[in-house]
Amino acid sequence: MGQIKMKMYGLAFLIPLVLGGVLPKAADFYTILDDDCVRSFKREGVTVLIPRCYMNIGMTDPKCPDSLDTAAEMGMNTDVYIYPCPNCGNPAKQVQDTIRNVGGRKVGTYWIYMENFQWKDQAYNRGFLLAMTEELKKSGKQIGIFANENLWASIVGRDWNVLSVYKLWNKRMDGNAECTPYKPFGGWAAPTMKQYTTSGICNGSSLESICQLAFLTILRLFYSVSYTHLTLPTSDLVQISVVAVSLKKK
Repeated sequence: MGQIKMKMYGLAFLIPLVLGGVLPKAADFYTILDDDCVRSFKREGVTVLIPRCYMNIGMTDPKCPDSLDTAAEMGMNTDVYIYPCPNCGNPAKQVQDTIRNVGGRKVGTYWIYMENFQWKDQAYNRGFLLAMTEELKKSGKQIGIFANENLWASIVGRDWNVLSVYKLWNKRMDGNAECTPYKPFGGWAAPTMKQYTTSGICNGSSLESICQLAFLTILRLFYSVSYTHLTLPTSDLVQISVVAVSLKKK
């Protein structure tokens, strides 16, 4: 293997992600979750389930609470996603309604799901998303954005980077579970998750690779972070995937 050269400044280190070249998985879905679905997801290596908790018709998803309860009973971690309704206005209320729909259940990240549906001009869209993230932040929630380069460019403008302090769930339906290649946009140097394929498990589900550790997002509050994913072969059968990180105090 050729020598890997990196510009080093501040603090630099390697974070092991996973052994055997297999990334951990998540799954998102909008149908009702039952025990059989969870067992099937587990067999696929899924560790995080992400139900839809708000619908783009301007109301909460009534299936979300039961799905969260089922996932918890089966020992699964959960995030949730909000499919917003830009035409409905009042983005803060859409967030509040979602939080009430989740109730006191323990979830990780609240993802804002961006698809090309009902969005308006970029100035409006930026304000709408900022209002949603501010409401989530006021409520003490972990925040993430679902998008890809084309969606981002169309909805808010490719280089608008205000939300890059939050996690990115990158949509790239190429059937490849690896998190690379990745072309940066919106200020994100790398995604936290990648949606890479639809799933035959529980109609309406997709599979994601979990690409990086969550605390990298926290580090970015205090440091300028440069990082990349590396795959280091140790034998013909085993690979170690790592994130190479360099930090510079802001």
